[in-house]
Amino acid sequence: MKRSLRRTGLTGLALIVVCGFFSVPAQGADRKLSLGLGFEFATGDYGTDDTTDSYKIPLMVNYYPTDRLGFDLEIPYIYQSNSTTVTLGGMRFPAHEEEGGGQQGPGHGGMGSSTTSSTTSVDLSDSQSGLGDITLTASYIVLEEQERFPLVRPLLYVKFPTADEDDGLGTGEFDYGGGLGLAKWFGKWSTYFEGMYILPGSSGDFDPDNYWTYLVSASYRLTDNLRPGVSLSGGTAAFDEASDPLEARLKLSYWASERASLGGYLATGLSNGSPDFGAGIFGFVSF
Repeated sequence: MKRSLRRTGLTGLALIVVCGFFSVPAQGADRKLSLGLGFEFATGDYGTDDTTDSYKIPLMVNYYPTDRLGFDLEIPYIYQSNSTTVTLGGMRFPAHEEEGGGQQGPGHGGMGSSTTSSTTSVDLSDSQSGLGDITLTASYIVLEEQERFPLVRPLLYVKFPTADEDDGLGTGEFDYGGGLGLAKWFGKWSTYFEGMYILPGSSGDFDPDNYWTYLVSASYRLTDNLRPGVSLSGGTAAFDEASDPLEARLKLSYWASERASLGGYLATGLSNGSPDFGAGIFGFVSF
């Protein structure tokens, strides 16, 4: 498993470099499609007694058929060192064993309730890997950025249950959500805020609460090609006994050409609901 994971990670890194540096610049072209590939690592206990190491290789497809309308699709491959946590909407929440057998999550129904036996045989100490939940976000700019007003775009979100719920890679249900994104330039500073309300699906294994997510970020145009930045992301816990996630990141983006970009980040958790440490790199190519 470790050798296979290492090979997958190296392949992903190689594809990112190839996409970033061997792209032909598209002078003045309208780029409606962007393809991205990332490699992310996170480690933490997320309020449990065990540390979970996780890797994610997301394939990102961004399509903008008009100047205002956009669609962002993410298809992730996930590896986790154990099943003491479950992934929901890109965040992790604890799952623990209930006395008397079975796995009981921190929500109302939890993971592996008495009505379902499919998860009771899973060894929480085993590593798991596979396709994660695919997500799609649609956005539409209702107000262009002006001198006194930010760019405003409502958001619609759906999560498809493509991850294996028995292995704790997902909840096995559709999730829906809506929110708002705001963007504004202040000189060389680019700022962005996003808030979203998620209505997760419930099953016999998982019964999460509705929850909020948010993102606040700022980046500085150091040169035409280089932009360092910071961000703060978090939300409310989807399960009663879990902590609210809160995470800070230092980011760096580099435009190798008008068509290709590379970037990376270092992250630290500011609550028990977030990883202790995280890091990631990504590359995008526009067409």
